[in-house]
Order: sequence, then C-alpha cells, then structure tokens
Amino acid sequence: MNQSTQRKYRDQVEEFLSRLEHRARILVALAEELERQASKSDVTGYRPFREEVDNFKALSLVISERFAKLEKHPKKEELEEQFHKLQVVMLRIVIKTSLKFFFVMSAKTVLPLGAREMFQSELRTLYEAERMISDPRYISQLDDSARDDLDTAKEILEEIIEHAPALLNFGDRKKKRKK
Repeated sequence: MNQSTQRKYRDQVEEFLSRLEHRARILVALAEELERQASKSDVTGYRPFREEVDNFKALSLVISERFAKLEKHPKKEELEEQFHKLQVVMLRIVIKTSLKFFFVMSAKTVLPLGAREMFQSELRTLYEAERMISDPRYISQLDDSARDDLDTAKEILEEIIEHAPALLNFGDRKKKRKK
C-alpha cells in the first residue's frame, strides 16, 4: 500500500479516535445521570445509555477495521494504545452502570412488557464485556473488582430475566383461531 493511502487511514483512525473519545465522555455523563436518578430510574431512562454504548461499539468496529488496513506506521502503536484505553473506559462504565441499574431494577415488583427481551440483550452485552475482560490487552488494566462487578451484574440480570414479562406474541394466537 502506498504512503498516501496509509496516511489516509492514519488520518481516519485519528479522527475516529477523537469521536470515540467524545462518545466516552457522553457515556460518563449518562452514567453519572443514571446514578443521580437511580431511585427514579426505569427501563426507558436506561435507553439513552444503552444507545450510546451501541454507538461506541459500532465506532470501535470501524476503528478496528481501519487499524487492520494501517500497516507499519510509526504512530500505529500509539494510536492502538489510545484505542485500548478508551475500550477500558467503556468497559468500566458499562460494568459499573449496569450493576447499579440492574440492582435498582431487581427491586422493582413490576416491570414493563418486553423487559425480558431488553434484559436478554443486556445479558449478551455483559457476556461480550466478559470476553473483553479476558483479553490480555485489557486484563492488565482492570482490577479484580471489575470482574466481580461483572459477575454480580450477570447474576442479578439473570434473576430479573427470570421474572420479567415478555412481549406479547400475537402470532401464536392467530394460528390457534384459524384451526
């Protein structure tokens, strides 16, 4: 690959890392807001945080793709280090915020219809976080409390899922009527 193309990829990585850092700041602010509103929090109050986590993850995938195209560039290692630091920030925020939110939700006697599906999606996110925590690039930057918090969050979430109402399935009802 020629030098001009490599420069283009490096510039893209730098721009995307800047955007990722901005997303991390938004995540921190949303997590702080959720913590302040913890006692009043509900499923819909958690949605903006979740959407921002998804945005962060999507942008991270784009950056990973650009890194793969960036060959032997002098700044590649420095940029990758910055990327991994932002991933650790995101992991810490997701684990801590999820744990607090799930703890609050576990105390609720009534959850909205569809809560089961939403929380099942959250469980996948926690398993993804667990996979990332085991990655050597991240494991050295996270203490044991992160893994403990993640395990606790998964346990609470599994309990919530067990009791949360699912969406109504009108498709099954139609089939029974036709008979």
